[in-house]
Parts: sequence; structure tokens; C-alpha cells
Amino acid sequence: VCGPPPPAVWTRVLLENGRVSSKFLITLSQWCTQTHSLILQNLKPRQRGKKESKDEYLKSTRGCLEEGLEAILKATDGNLLILKVSHCPNILTDRSLWLASCYCRTLQAITYRSATDPVGQEVIWALGAGCRDIISLQVAPLHPCQQPTRFSNRCLQTIGRCWPHLRALGVGGPGCGIQGLASLARNCMRLQVLELDHVSEVNQELAADVCREGLKGLEMLVLTSTPVTPKALLHFNSVCRSLKSIVVQIGIADYFEDPNSPEAMKLFEEMLEKLQALKKRPGFCKILHVKADGVC
Repeated sequence: VCGPPPPAVWTRVLLENGRVSSKFLITLSQWCTQTHSLILQNLKPRQRGKKESKDEYLKSTRGCLEEGLEAILKATDGNLLILKVSHCPNILTDRSLWLASCYCRTLQAITYRSATDPVGQEVIWALGAGCRDIISLQVAPLHPCQQPTRFSNRCLQTIGRCWPHLRALGVGGPGCGIQGLASLARNCMRLQVLELDHVSEVNQELAADVCREGLKGLEMLVLTSTPVTPKALLHFNSVCRSLKSIVVQIGIADYFEDPNSPEAMKLFEEMLEKLQALKKRPGFCKILHVKADGVC
């Protein structure tokens, strides 16, 4: 099929919802010399062979797009400002961020979200050494995660040391605790947006410890699939004077192992009522947004 010739350069590249190969990405790289935004999401590898076992297939396709990604990152020649890799399980691992640290030292915003290979401390450290200008970092593991505790307090501490000027951060997983979040708040004094995804629980003790260390300039707090107590939200709202929005997105499965039991349903409904009741308090009406099981 004949069509118009490709442009001399692409400033924004978005690849999503399809099967691609490293060879394709390598070919693509010749038009990426001025690319400042690269988004790869929900990509899939080649189809599994009829006589190929699942283990053989996973082993064969593991990291299979990283050679192509490296070609694109190298071609951008330091022009890339935004990199997003999300929902590309197994075919793009956290080595993607190590590659970014080598070739893209002017990056300002990075999103890396994976259910198979969540980012670990070593890669965060390498990224911090190579990319000092990052102000937005979204690295919460996707759920359900094959390595749920790989993202840990040590990761949070490393993030704080590497990027004290962060403005927006998304982290999560059961490995995130008071120690790491407090260290993060202490070091990232300019943080304006914080999202916690699938953290075990945000209670008043955690809120007090974290707010004691920092978050004074926080404007938006997003709690996704993270159990939170009303007292914790009250504390955030009273201490973080710049807060303009608190978003709580939860489901019954975030609180109970057996979400279908009548007792769990009753307790969850009571908990939601307590959260919604906060909207009647001064200062909460316009900033608190609770989204759960059809509740707006």
C-alpha cells in the first residue's frame, strides 16, 4: 500500500496494544533523533509456537524488546524528556530503566510499571546516577505482582536521596512502610503529588510520622487500593496546608481476604460511610473524593 513518506523525525512516539519486535523498533529508531516523548504500553511479543511450552516461550521472549528499545533511546541523542513503559510484562524488564540511565540523561518524567519485573533498588540507584533532572517518577508495581516486595523501603530511601527536587511520585506495594515513606518525605521537600498504590495500610501513625518529616507542599494525595483510616485523612488535611485533592480509590478486596462474606460486606459498607462522613467536615467537602464499588 502506497502512502505518504514518513516524516524526517518524530517528536512523540506512542506504541500500544500490539505485537512488536526489536527489529521493528530498531527500524523505527532512525526517525527518533528528535523524539522527546516515548510511550510503550500494553505491548505483546510474538505468538507462542504450537510445540513451545509456556516456560520455553517466557524464557525466549524475556526482555525481547530491550535491544530495540536501546536503539531508540540511543537514537534520541539526549533529547528524550518523557519515557513511559507500562503493561509490557516480561518483554521489557527494569533493565529498560538502566538503558535510560545510559542514554537519556535529560529525562524529566519516567513511568515504569510492571507486574513481572518491578523496579528494584539497584536500578533506581543507576537511574539516579544517570538522570538527575527527573521531577516526575511513577514506579508502583502493577497488581497482582509476581515480586510484590521487590519495591521496598530501601527503594523509597534511594529515591529520596537521588531526586530531592521531585514534584510527582507514584510508588506502592506491601514493601512500602513508615520508615521508607518518612525518609522520602524528609528528602523530597518539593513533592506536590503523591500516589500510594496497594500499600498495606495508611493509618494515623503512618500519616503522623510521614507528615512530621515533610509533605508540607503536597497538593494532591492519591490512595489506590490502599486501606486508609479516617483519622489518617484528617491528619493529612490538617498538616498539609496546600492540599487541594485527596482521592481514595478502594475495593472490598483491598480490606478483606474473603470479600464475598456478609460480614466483610457489612464492615466495608461501614468503613465507606465513615470515609464519606468526612466530607461534612470543614475543608473536606471539596477536596475528598472516594471511589469504591459505585460510590462517587
